[in-house]
Amino acid sequence: MGERDWTILDDEAFVRIAEQQIWLSAFASNNPRAPVHKEADAAYDEAERRQKPWLYQRAWNKASRSCGYEPS
Repeated sequence: MGERDWTILDDEAFVRIAEQQIWLSAFASNNPRAPVHKEADAAYDEAERRQKPWLYQRAWNKASRSCGYEPS
């Protein structure tokens, strides 16, 4: 499984997929070598590259809510 090309996603798809990758990264926290951590990092980097850091924050908030937490 190769790395995702985050640059081709529009903002809506970016948030949706980043949410999944952030959730999976948290779920795999017991395995620091899980490839999903790289994907979550790549999502962060892409949001910064786009100069839209709120996209990553929105995805993080959605992932947090899906686990029953209220984001700060």
